[in-house]
Amino acid sequence: MNYIGVDYHKKYSYIVVKNEDGYIGGRGMVNNTREEVQRFLKPYRPGMAVVEATRNWGLIYDWLEELLDDVALAHPLKVKALPSL
Repeated sequence: MNYIGVDYHKKYSYIVVKNEDGYIGGRGMVNNTREEVQRFLKPYRPGMAVVEATRNWGLIYDWLEELLDDVALAHPLKVKALPSL
């Protein structure tokens, strides 16, 4: 199982993929098109993704849901608080 974090922006997303052992198997900046996101993530199936619930999150959520086993939304204020822990 792979665990995928997606930092979604207007034109691109930053994606990081970790496996069950915590090894980072992939990371990169991807243009926000269905094809680019799915091409980047295809080798990392099965997988679960987390996306910050920001403006227009529904679009990338749908793309991820088509490809991965599970997609979750993270609360924006709680995500911003994580680095301070």
